[in-house]
Amino acid sequence: MSAMMRSIPPGDRAGSPRRADSVPVLHLVGSTQDDGGILTVLRHARDPEGLFSHSVVVHRGFEMKRQPPLDLRESRWLLAESPRHLSLFARALSVAMETRRRCRAEHWKIVHAHSRGGFAAAVLLALLPGRIPIVFTNHAFARRTGLYRWAAGRGRLATVVLNPAMATHYGLTPQPGHVEIIPDCCSDEFFEGPLVRPPGPRSRLALVGVGNLVRWKKWNLVLDALGRLPISLRQRVHFTLWGPTPADGDSQAFARELKGQVGALGLAPYVRLAGPTTRVREAVEGADVFIIPSTNEPCSVALTEALALGKPSIASASGGSVDLVKNGYNGRLFRPDDPEDLARQIAGMISGEGTTATPEQIRDSARHYSASVAWGRYHALYRRLLAGGQAD
Repeated sequence: MSAMMRSIPPGDRAGSPRRADSVPVLHLVGSTQDDGGILTVLRHARDPEGLFSHSVVVHRGFEMKRQPPLDLRESRWLLAESPRHLSLFARALSVAMETRRRCRAEHWKIVHAHSRGGFAAAVLLALLPGRIPIVFTNHAFARRTGLYRWAAGRGRLATVVLNPAMATHYGLTPQPGHVEIIPDCCSDEFFEGPLVRPPGPRSRLALVGVGNLVRWKKWNLVLDALGRLPISLRQRVHFTLWGPTPADGDSQAFARELKGQVGALGLAPYVRLAGPTTRVREAVEGADVFIIPSTNEPCSVALTEALALGKPSIASASGGSVDLVKNGYNGRLFRPDDPEDLARQIAGMISGEGTTATPEQIRDSARHYSASVAWGRYHALYRRLLAGGQAD
C-alpha cells in the first residue's frame, strides 16, 4: 500500500521533513478524512523564504489521499467536529495536555488551532501558564457568537476570522495580534496560465458545483431551483456536482435524498452527481458557471478557485460569499434558502445576462485570496506574536 493511502500510526510522520532552521508551527485540526476544507488550505501554505514549517494533528485512523502530502501527527482525543458539542469540550483538556507534551518533545514554537474541537483546546492552552503563542482560525459562522467573542484575544490567544462578514457576525473589531482578518485561500496555480474558455456556442449552459455532499451545503436548493425552471430553460442547462459523501450517517442519507430528488423532479437528463474528484481545475474549466448554494458559507476555497479560473459564480447572499461575489459583476447572489430566487439567477445566466466582468476581471477579483497573499499575512502574524507583539 502506498504511503499516500495508508493510515499514519501515532507519532509517525508523512510529508516533507521539517527544516532544521525553520520555525515549526503545529496545527490542531482533528480531521478524520482527507476531504479538503482546512486541509486544502494548509496544503496551499506558501513560504518562499522557508521561515516556517507546518505540521498537522489529525484524528487517529486518518488516511492521507491527496497531494501534496502533509506532515502529520495523530491524536486519539482531537476531533474537528461532533454533533455532541459537550463531547468536544470534554476532550479539550486531554488535547491541551497532549499538545503541551508535543511542544516540549518537538519544540514547536506556535500552536495554530482550527475547527470547533481545536477552538476548545486553544482556549485552554491560552489560559494555562506558558509562553508559546496560540492562534485560532475560525472557519465557521457559529450561533454561539458570545463564546467566540469572549475568547478572542484572551490570554495568549490570537483569533483570525476569514472575512469582514465573519468579523461583523461575531462583533469583532480587527486589532493586530489579537483579532485579524485573513481569508482561506486557493493555490497560486489557479491564478497562473491562460484562462480556458469553453469552445464555441453551446446548446446548454454547463453549471458546476464542487463540495462535500453534506446537508449544510444545501445542494438540494440547486435541484429545487432547476425543477422550477420552465422546461424551455431547463433543457438549456446541465448541472454537474463533484464531491465526496462523508461516511457519517446524515451525509449518507443526504446523498440518497439528492438522488431521490433528481428522480422525483425529472432532472435525470439535466443533472449528474459525479462523485469525488481531485481534478478540480479540470472540472471547473469545463463549465460555464460555478454555483455554491450554502447559507453562511465561511470562505469557500472552491468558489475562490472558480473565480481564479475566470468563471462567473452564483452564491447565496450570506456569509463570506458576499465578500467574494459582487452581484452582477463577477457573479450573481440569490436570497438565502430561496430556490425561487436561485432559479431566477440561473435563468439569467442561461440568457447571458448574469455578469459584466470579463474572465480576466473575474480572476483579478479573487487574487487577494491566493495562497501567497493569505500565507504572507499569516506569517506576518506569526512573526509579530514571536516578537511579543501581542500583549497578555
